[in-house]
Amino acid sequence: MIDGKNYYQILGVPEDALLKEIQNAWRKFVKENHEDLVPQWERQAAKERMFIINEAYAVLSHEDKRADYDNAHMINGGSKIELVRSRVRKAKEIIQRDCTLITREDIQTIESIIDYLDRKLQEACFERMIDMLNTCPDMARHTVSLAFDEQLLNADTDLFDTLLRKAPYVITFEKVYLYGEDIIGIRGKEHKERNYNQLARVLCHRQDLAKYFVFPSFQEQVSGCESNLLRTFLELTPDVMTQEDFDHYVDSVNDIRWVIHSQLRSYNEQAITWILHARPDLVRKPEKKKAAKELPYALRSHPTNESPVS
Repeated sequence: MIDGKNYYQILGVPEDALLKEIQNAWRKFVKENHEDLVPQWERQAAKERMFIINEAYAVLSHEDKRADYDNAHMINGGSKIELVRSRVRKAKEIIQRDCTLITREDIQTIESIIDYLDRKLQEACFERMIDMLNTCPDMARHTVSLAFDEQLLNADTDLFDTLLRKAPYVITFEKVYLYGEDIIGIRGKEHKERNYNQLARVLCHRQDLAKYFVFPSFQEQVSGCESNLLRTFLELTPDVMTQEDFDHYVDSVNDIRWVIHSQLRSYNEQAITWILHARPDLVRKPEKKKAAKELPYALRSHPTNESPVS
C-alpha cells in the first residue's frame, strides 16, 4: 500500500484488469508525466509520481509478482483462467447487441480481451465495430485502438480501412504513439513492414500529427524494414523534423557496427542520404571514434628484456 492505495488504485485499473489494460494505463501515465509535457516547476513532482507508478507497474505486469501481491493483500480470489473466460463470454454477448446499444465501456471490454480470442471471434468483433462505424459514426473515436489491433493481429477484416475512410480525424497523437510502440514488438519482418505501411497511410490522412511520426520513421529504418513510412514522411512533412531528431537518429545509426551488420548499416546510411536530400539545412554530426579498449595487464605484450611482474 502507498498512501492508503493499492497498486491497482495507483494505476486506476480494476483489480481484475488484464495485462493489456495495465499496460495502457501505465503508458497513459508515462505520457502525462513526461518531462517535455509538464511545466518546469512540476517536473520533480512528475518524477516522484512516475517512481510510484513504475513500482506498481513492475508488480502488476509480472504474472508471478502480481499473484504474490494479490495473495498478500487478499485480492482477486478467482483464477486468471476464469477471469478470461468471463470476459470472453461478455465479448460474445456484446457483439450480439444492436449497434446503438453498444457503449464505450463495452468497446473497452472487447479491447481488453481481443488478444485472448480465437481468430474467428476476433474478426467477428472487428466486423461489429465496422457495423457500428456505419451506424453510429459518433462512436468512431472509441474504435481507434481496435482498428490498430486489427492490423497488429493481421486480421482479415476492414475496420482500419473503414476508419480511415470515414473518420480519420478521430485518430489522436496518443494512439499513433502507442501503435508505433506496438509495431516494434511485432515478430516477422513482412508483418512489421505491413504495419509501418499502414502507419504511413495514417500520416497521409493526418499530416497535422506529423511530428509524432518522426520516431516511428527512424525505428522503421533501424529495424531494417523496407517499408514506406520514412519516404512518405519525407515526401509530405519533412519540415517538422528537427536537428535534434536527426542527431538522435544519426547516433542510432552510428551504433550499428559495419563489421557485424554491414547491410543494415548501409541501408540506414542510404536513409540519411534521403533525409539530407529532403532537408539540406540539417547537418550530420561527426561520428565519435570509440576509444580502444586496453587489454588486461596479463595479456599485454612485454619487451624481451623485461618480464611481467608476478
